[in-house]
Amino acid sequence: MLSSTLASSKRRLQAEHSSLIDSALNKQSLRSQALEEARARRAREKEAASAQRAASHERLLHEEEQLFLTREKGGGVLFSSELRVTALACASLHDSGASKNIRRRADKILLPSSAKAELENQPGFVKGSPSFAITANGKTTHAGLLGFGAPDQQIGLPPSILENLNIDDADVGKIQGVQVHVQYVRLPKGQSAKFQPVQAGFEERVSGGDVEAALQTELLTRCTLTAGDTLHVPSSEGTTLTVRVVGAEPESAVQVVDVDLEAIVLPSEEAEAAMEAARRREAALEEARRAFEAAHPPPPSKPAPAKMKAAAPESDEQQAPQPSAEERRRAALEALEKRR
Repeated sequence: MLSSTLASSKRRLQAEHSSLIDSALNKQSLRSQALEEARARRAREKEAASAQRAASHERLLHEEEQLFLTREKGGGVLFSSELRVTALACASLHDSGASKNIRRRADKILLPSSAKAELENQPGFVKGSPSFAITANGKTTHAGLLGFGAPDQQIGLPPSILENLNIDDADVGKIQGVQVHVQYVRLPKGQSAKFQPVQAGFEERVSGGDVEAALQTELLTRCTLTAGDTLHVPSSEGTTLTVRVVGAEPESAVQVVDVDLEAIVLPSEEAEAAMEAARRREAALEEARRAFEAAHPPPPSKPAPAKMKAAAPESDEQQAPQPSAEERRRAALEALEKRR
């Protein structure tokens, strides 16, 4: 009886000891797992902080580079601002230009008074004929300065600038609050520019019949010229003809005040489209001719017979000779050529 009690107590003690060992091992495993998770979390946090510092450093470098480029484009003058185009500012621009009877106002803008102090406090600012790059809707054009009469945080743009930025000025509501980026730049004097009329017969239809004089008259209303701009010159029919600026030298954007600009007029867009259509028709006909020749090869030439047979006696009603295969092939080719 005593031995049985001792054996039972021994087994109980062994089970309790085993349970204690398992519990200790389980706690140790949980502690190890928690330590690993903490190490992994600290590693991720360290990696994220390092990536954030690298991104911040890259952003600062990019901002410094952009600042340097902006200042370089402005000849040492730094002015870059986001402004809203409003009907009020555009109306103020029109009234101011008309009252001052300024000839070169087709591409001049009206800035807010706050921009005046910012620009004039910089020694490199040229008051005579400053130029600005205007960007909106993925397009950039350039402009001169009419004055600083626009309301705060607003800008007045003339119709030509609105057109070149794809801003519809027909509906006042559409230009109310459109955001544009304005940057002070220094443009080189223009040496030459390439112009491409849109309508065919430009030289015959331009007012006065003098293309150079018509373009010169239009340029006298402007201060700048940018590749991609659209101009309008009067026609002899009482309408206007559209002209694209497809290039300029020495840069894609130039100033045209007091310069002797060489104007190069290219074939019109409509004429180029007609020539391209004719070229495609010619290529299609040539392809058809080659396909016909491949499908109808000339018959092989037959060797001359060794002996000539005696001619059959002519009948009273002589039948008309039938064309040979080669003659039929030539006639088909001639018909195909006439279709050109």
